[in-house]
Amino acid sequence: MTNLPKEDSTDENSESSSSSATSAEVSEFEYLLDDYPVNDVPLYKVTEVSSSKLYNNWDSRNISTFDDKDFSYHNVVFYTEASQSEFLDYYKSIFDQEIVEEFPIPDMVKGLIGKYRVTAAHYDSDETAYVQVYFPNDEFTKENKYFDTFPSLFIEDTMFVEEENSYGLLNQVGGQTEYTKYFTVLDSGDENKDGIDDIDEFGILIEKYKGVYENKEDYQYNSESGLMSWIEDGYQVKASFSRDHGRIYLNIRGSISN
Repeated sequence: MTNLPKEDSTDENSESSSSSATSAEVSEFEYLLDDYPVNDVPLYKVTEVSSSKLYNNWDSRNISTFDDKDFSYHNVVFYTEASQSEFLDYYKSIFDQEIVEEFPIPDMVKGLIGKYRVTAAHYDSDETAYVQVYFPNDEFTKENKYFDTFPSLFIEDTMFVEEENSYGLLNQVGGQTEYTKYFTVLDSGDENKDGIDDIDEFGILIEKYKGVYENKEDYQYNSESGLMSWIEDGYQVKASFSRDHGRIYLNIRGSISN
């Protein structure tokens, strides 16, 4: 990659140079997921990764930026030494094919690199850059490869269905892992046509989870926001009951050492 120092085999200090390059790589890519295709889609002039996440989404109400209904993708936020124009021009230069929209976004470019569909954005307000790498459609999966370590700290219910999950590494608080899911609550509807839902699914679920988790460490529930949170096994667990969206959002964060 262009942002890493190269070894010079003729340098009498080549062993030291190699060590420095390795240290730089570890530092700059410390929070990058191990299956991110960095050789295919480099992080241009990266100085530090802020977060790296792998998402799977199969909610039929969501359409990806490439018009997919079911999609899996990497989302990386990082700091770059490149200016906005240099950054966007770089990704245009490595696209096998640039995708130009009818109404393009001036801060973002889209294109194809090998089997991947890619967006790269730099909003020029600071040094933060964003790259999303979408898997081919035949590689979409609902199973997150990182969920073999998923902490089972939230009991799921038949009144809702999972429609998105993600795993991420976060460069904060000494390094954190993050697991997320969101669920769509199944609406029983208004069978008697009186204008009122026959069952208050959210009310039932909230009372259920209060009973399950209210004795956990640092338990809190905000009835206005619908946010329930607690600490368990070293993880911060947050379950947001969003009536407006018809969803429950689950977020579990813990230190990388967990």
